[in-house]
Amino acid sequence: MARLSLLTLGFVIIAAVHAADPPPPSPAPEFTNPGFANPDTPGLMAGKPTATVPNTVDMLFLKQLGMGSRAEVELGKLAKQRGGDAVKTFGGHMVDDHSAANSKLASLARSIHVEVPETLDPDDEAMRRELSGLQGDAFNLRYVDSQIVDHQKAVELLIHEIGSGQHGGTRQFAAQTLPTVMAHLEAARALHDQLVNR
Repeated sequence: MARLSLLTLGFVIIAAVHAADPPPPSPAPEFTNPGFANPDTPGLMAGKPTATVPNTVDMLFLKQLGMGSRAEVELGKLAKQRGGDAVKTFGGHMVDDHSAANSKLASLARSIHVEVPETLDPDDEAMRRELSGLQGDAFNLRYVDSQIVDHQKAVELLIHEIGSGQHGGTRQFAAQTLPTVMAHLEAARALHDQLVNR
């Protein structure tokens, strides 16, 4: 019985000692949920990477847009050779506008050490081969249809970079390029309607 009382007394003392321990420290405010914090909260941005460092979205964006834009130049050259008058004109705009964009993109990619592939992706290479075997109306319609699809993809890619990219220069490039790509998309749609309704 005395042994049981001593054991009980020991547990009570241990419990009392642990109850007197201070609670664990709460995390610093900058590491809690900043989604609900006032934007002026000091330390809110602690630990966030700077806009001078590219993230994965930036790197993939530059590579994908670079390959796609290179394809626009190649396919535009084919349109200038094989297309009807309106398609030749559109293809010429694609060559000029995308060549200028490619130059800016290459410079930007070099500045942040991202290597942009110099080849077409397999889908664009397959389209180039397909278009090389077409002529006349078949070429015109297939080329313009491919331009609509490609420019829709480019618009989505640009919007994703603007919203999810981290590198300031890359996001700025995307924002500056988006209106031109959207204009290309609208021109391709109008050209498609013109070809189908004549």
